Amino acid sequence: MKYKAVFFDLDGTLMDTSDGIFAGGRYAMDKVGIPIPEIEDWNVFIGPPLGDCFRLTFGIKDEEKIHQLCEAYHDFYVKEGYFRAHFYPGILETVRQLKERGYILGIASMKNEDLVQQMCRHFKVDDLFDVQLGIDLVGTMTKADLLKDGFKRLGLSASQCVLVGDTKIDAKGAADAGCSCIRANWGFGFKPGEEGTISSPYDILSLV
Repeated sequence: MKYKAVFFDLDGTLMDTSDGIFAGGRYAMDKVGIPIPEIEDWNVFIGPPLGDCFRLTFGIKDEEKIHQLCEAYHDFYVKEGYFRAHFYPGILETVRQLKERGYILGIASMKNEDLVQQMCRHFKVDDLFDVQLGIDLVGTMTKADLLKDGFKRLGLSASQCVLVGDTKIDAKGAADAGCSCIRANWGFGFKPGEEGTISSPYDILSLV
């Protein structure tokens, strides 16, 4: 075993959550009364902390509005948004094989932590992941902060852990935290065929 623990990003790595996330973004903008500008790629709304999703995607700078948007999004998502998700083909089988081989498994998501844990329970995978980590509502933690917290909770060093993620945010977070990163190209960031990425969850088994 090259590593002792394998962390997974949630959105775009374990699950395609785009339907619920996009619907939540639209709901929040409408609820707060902010017109939704035309954007070319809604995928930029996936990955950053929730507050940054609104800052970066729609250019909103008013922090009071950001807080209102995050609360509205959260209200929508906990009621119905997280139902609109499905696991990518092969990923659950891969996770189960890793578990059977004795790896410690975790989720490190930029989603709100209560949502991460709620989704794990709803989709009946909470028994597969030893830690299910997320951030606060508006998002003051970085991906690196999240990973370091995970290492500490598990009593492991960064070199004993690897993150599987689908975006540059994941790769940077892993680098800043001092751990390795397996870059998946089936999600919302890295593109199919991009150098240094994998195209199948089963590839993870040979890399850890």
